[in-house]
Amino acid sequence: MEFAQLRHFVALSEVLHFGRCAQQLGIAQPHLSRSIASLEAELAVRLFDRTSRRVALTPAGKAFLTEAFEILHGQQRAINAARTAHLRERETLRIGFVSAATFQILPETIRQMRALIDVHVELMEQTTNDQIDFLQGGNIDIGLGHPPVTAGDRVAVDILRPDGYDVLFYEGHPLATDTSVSFDQIAGEDFILFPENEGPVFYNKFRDLCRKAGKEMKVPHVATRMHTIHSLVSARLGIAFAPFHTRSIHVERVVRVPLIPYPESLNLDLAAFYDRLNRKQSLKLFLKIARGL
Repeated sequence: MEFAQLRHFVALSEVLHFGRCAQQLGIAQPHLSRSIASLEAELAVRLFDRTSRRVALTPAGKAFLTEAFEILHGQQRAINAARTAHLRERETLRIGFVSAATFQILPETIRQMRALIDVHVELMEQTTNDQIDFLQGGNIDIGLGHPPVTAGDRVAVDILRPDGYDVLFYEGHPLATDTSVSFDQIAGEDFILFPENEGPVFYNKFRDLCRKAGKEMKVPHVATRMHTIHSLVSARLGIAFAPFHTRSIHVERVVRVPLIPYPESLNLDLAAFYDRLNRKQSLKLFLKIARGL
């Protein structure tokens, strides 16, 4: 007796029509008929009375139906128990990340890691500061964000990718045709940036650079995603900074110009933050792969 035969029997007992039942099961009607006939032969009883007009359960069929339900439910419970035990056995790697990590490093590292080990991955998009809070609270295993950070000695910081910014201009801006621009040239412009609470360290550095250039920092518009920032620049609402790793983004009427000389204080490194005492094998492998990208 096979589980498939039991499923066929239960389905037919509900529909009581071979043609409609076969259609619901996605099998040919002759296959369903053979399956039921084989089950009846094995049990040595008739489960259905069949005529040209109707199909009905026999008393033996009704009795068998109750037990068939129990067997199939037991099968599903066994499957669920096995899967639950498997999930308990394999490690879970909890990762916090900023959007910059989704450009190559995060997806490629996960892809290579899963090709080597069976690991359950949980992802949470978070600001860098939230990552440090979650890491120190034991709620994530690793964070991918932007240093510098304020954390205890147990938090390790590994630089994975040095990065910085270009300047985004809208077509028609007086500086849009230049091969490069200096910070002094753009310090007095209206900027479109991410919210200050998502990068307070950057804002402080940007504000200081503007003051040194004799200008006041002006950020009339904020947006959380680079595609939105590009669109606002395209609408001539201001200019913006765009990380090097987003150079693959192209939006009509938006021009990207290098910032030369580059202010060192605007470096945008991507780093991994993790607890030095975390012994998870998946964490060690994740770091090994990410460092090599």
